[in-house]
Amino acid sequence: MNQPGPHVGAPRLPAAKPRRFYVVGPDIAPVGYDMLEVALNVARQYGEGTDIVDTQATPYHPMVRRIVKGEPVYLEFGAWPTQAAPDQNLIEAAKKGCPAIVAAFLALGMDVNTRDSRGGTALIWAIARREPQCVRLLITAGADVNASDREGMSALKLAREKSLANIAEMLRAAGAIDETGAA
Repeated sequence: MNQPGPHVGAPRLPAAKPRRFYVVGPDIAPVGYDMLEVALNVARQYGEGTDIVDTQATPYHPMVRRIVKGEPVYLEFGAWPTQAAPDQNLIEAAKKGCPAIVAAFLALGMDVNTRDSRGGTALIWAIARREPQCVRLLITAGADVNASDREGMSALKLAREKSLANIAEMLRAAGAIDETGAA
């Protein structure tokens, strides 16, 4: 079956106009749409497990729907006031621990290395949430694997403290340097 839209690993095109709704699936790069009905129809074509992310959802309301048995079902990821501090949206997405939300905000062109008020990055937050898919997305998007927050917590140090060997290995493979200076 031919799938609509770009596939993961496809060459990236110049940034397009930001969209409100993003269709995200395991084998597709995020595709943006202005209208919910169009996004829902495309997600249904991709099938089971495809997500629709509303990047402008009303705070405290569901932000993600997933196609289950052909129908969109809300997931338990509430929105935040995305317009209040747009530069923090990728960090907030990582705090949710939902790969589809992270992918949608990356597709919007958010700075992958922006920091919160304590110096934390989206990568550090994804590790705090123990979410390897989010970590992989952020590394692929160019996250600084050696960044640390104001208290000196680096991504690799946090992964080790949380006994997340698979994430620590991803970080080392991406060039993270441990505290002793070894790669």
